[in-house]
Amino acid sequence: MEYFDNKNYEFNTESKDGVYIIHGFTNTTYETRDLAKYLGGQGFYTKAINLPGHGTTPEDCNRTKFTDWIEFTEQGVAEMSSRCDNVFVIGISMGSDLALHLSSVFPLNAAVFASTVLEFKDFIGPRVLTPIFHRIVPFRDKRKSYPKAVRNNYDYLGYKVWPMSAVNEMRKLTNLVKKELPAVKCPALIIHSTKDILSLQSNISLVYDNISSEIKEKFIVHQANHNLFINNPDQEQIFQKINSFFNQFQRN
Repeated sequence: MEYFDNKNYEFNTESKDGVYIIHGFTNTTYETRDLAKYLGGQGFYTKAINLPGHGTTPEDCNRTKFTDWIEFTEQGVAEMSSRCDNVFVIGISMGSDLALHLSSVFPLNAAVFASTVLEFKDFIGPRVLTPIFHRIVPFRDKRKSYPKAVRNNYDYLGYKVWPMSAVNEMRKLTNLVKKELPAVKCPALIIHSTKDILSLQSNISLVYDNISSEIKEKFIVHQANHNLFINNPDQEQIFQKINSFFNQFQRN
């Protein structure tokens, strides 16, 4: 099965309650379209987009800078703000890093930070080796990031490889976003799974303890993996939680 989608999605475009949804690193709107459709059905105008260098090729991803992702999502939220009375942002994995950045810049109604990756599971690889070797070894097989027991039976979303120059750009993004955490003040919902084998559980408290939001909540699930928004046993519960959280912060 192809876990890849090069299309962007918009639902319920007449609504003045906008939700901007950002997928994870090397993934596509395959990861976020179900959530966009669901929230569209709940009365929100939703937009699920492919980031620069995503939904195309790993080579294209390697040509992308972290500032391209920031500028692209800032423009997207600015456009949504110009047509909506209420604006919410949802990000997953690297998309959560971008959602944290956007929350530090825009006066959002609320935001969701899911499966956040600010601290890497493999510290030496992304922090030490990748900056040195990413031009020499441009790609790495994704399967090598997973335990041997699961790597051959795991569903790899998006690209089948890690584009290593882009990994280096993600490293730069995490460095920036960690410094910006205290500037995040909007109501925040932090979602993580205890079965996540890509994102450290310590990322939950890293976000929760350092953002300045007066209203912040952790929502921990136990059956989904890192990709919380695709079809999984916790999906309905996660979607309903996001919907009810956002409904608290709509201003007329």
